[in-house]
Amino acid sequence: MARVSRKSERQEIFARQEVPGVFCTAAYLRLSVEDNGKKDADSLENQEALLREYIAQRPYLSLTEIYTDNGCTGTDFDRPAFHRMLVDVQAGKINCIVVKDLSRLGRNYVETGEYLEKVFPFLGVRFIAVNDNYDSGAQNSSDELGVSLKNLINDVYAKDISRKSGTALKAKRQRGEYTGSYAPYGYLKDPADKNHLIPDPKVADTVREIFRLRAEGTGIGSLTRILNERDIPSPGRLRFERGIITNNNKKGKDLPWNRHVLSDILKNVVYIGHLAQGRSSSALCRGIPYHKVEESAWDFVENTHEPIIDMTLWKQVQDVNNRSKQASKDHYDKYIHLPKRENPYGARMCCGDCGRVIKQVHSYNKDGTHVYFNYKCPNNIELGDAACPKKSIRAAELDAAVLATMRAQMDVFMDTQKVLKKCMESAKVNAALRAAESKMKNIQQVINRRTKQITELYTDYKDGVLTKDEYVYAKRKYQAEIESMSQDLSELKSVRRKAEKMVKGEHHWARLIKKYCNAITVTKEMVEAMIKSITLYADNSISIEFLYVDEFEKIVDACRKLKEEAA
Repeated sequence: MARVSRKSERQEIFARQEVPGVFCTAAYLRLSVEDNGKKDADSLENQEALLREYIAQRPYLSLTEIYTDNGCTGTDFDRPAFHRMLVDVQAGKINCIVVKDLSRLGRNYVETGEYLEKVFPFLGVRFIAVNDNYDSGAQNSSDELGVSLKNLINDVYAKDISRKSGTALKAKRQRGEYTGSYAPYGYLKDPADKNHLIPDPKVADTVREIFRLRAEGTGIGSLTRILNERDIPSPGRLRFERGIITNNNKKGKDLPWNRHVLSDILKNVVYIGHLAQGRSSSALCRGIPYHKVEESAWDFVENTHEPIIDMTLWKQVQDVNNRSKQASKDHYDKYIHLPKRENPYGARMCCGDCGRVIKQVHSYNKDGTHVYFNYKCPNNIELGDAACPKKSIRAAELDAAVLATMRAQMDVFMDTQKVLKKCMESAKVNAALRAAESKMKNIQQVINRRTKQITELYTDYKDGVLTKDEYVYAKRKYQAEIESMSQDLSELKSVRRKAEKMVKGEHHWARLIKKYCNAITVTKEMVEAMIKSITLYADNSISIEFLYVDEFEKIVDACRKLKEEAA
């Protein structure tokens, strides 16, 4: 009777822990601030070591890839590695995600709950949070309650930190303490007080020269060219050369001066010894996202540090800036009656040489009765041919080329659609798919039995029924069988996925064609729905990369393979 009881207990344990074969596992790491090398519990190094050890100890988990978001907040899911992981999940490369704890996945209660309760189950993804003892493949009602409570705690913790840090920073700014991550161009952080600025002796003269030239009436464009021709490092390049790496300066020496940077410097009160901080804000604790703050609400404190520019020069420059701004407004008002044009391409159209987003510009005829729209490289506009070869294409020509290419792509689909439908309607193909489903079911049952037997082997070894050698031999034998059968199962599942992709891809393209086949103008919605990127080259030719082309090619290839398998 005791023996039966232990067996019943093992079956109960296995019922909670049973896993369907070997999972292709992703280890996801996240750190809110850049990893500083400290050996604390949440460092990326420690997270990775913990997850590697956890996965290595479980034969049903196979580490496929490690995804790392370093310096990304947990209060939202706008993280590059996380999005790349989801793409791999959707592509069938990953079906299990392991994290150190739930807070590594996210600290937003609502969104984290959506992923755990809806997104991951829908995608067929097993989710494991090691330190929280959470495993969606072995959860019960109490687990769900515990996870909900932990997510709520993580959310409250993040909001509490946001409120406290926001209040502390606000107080510092109002006291006239500098709170930026790095000093403005022309200044250094005081070694004796990181919240105090001191002039940078190597750069301050450049700032004075910029203001002097502007006061003499030099245009922003001319100033930009002068600085770049002299090879004076731009603010981003200077930070890069000094080892301060940000999301905006990774191009390093290829980061020249531009109009935007100069305009900001020429109106920044920091150069006359004042601080105007709090220009942007976000408040997680009140649900307020990142946004620009009205100038009247900035934290403005006078005489906080040594000025680089005297008030006379400052006022002269502001007078020039105001006159230039008024002249631009007068010029715009002169042609305000002429037609406007929305740029439908946005960030999807880039320069084939420098990679910058192509800019839509306009020009007028001499008598101001007609407006022309062109697409040009902003690097060439601002810095000339030395920075990037000249390229310019009229909007009408670009639209015509894009429309023609879109129609050609849709024609290719319509020709292939007939082949796809014929393939999917084939009796042999349907029979092959049904046979694959039946075989998958049988293999899965065997895998489940072998997995259960591995669990029972350990109990028999602990009870002395098996010797250590017998236990190791039998375990390896079962694991080898599981691995072999899992490979067979994976191959069979790929057949089913291919068929599903065929149907899904066909429906997607059919919807696009139905919506846009008769389009006579290019719209932003159309571009976002069909185009991944457009590249403009120096000879004014373009190349277009369409969305879903890879998927479409895989669908066609799957159709061919299914026909061969059913032959």
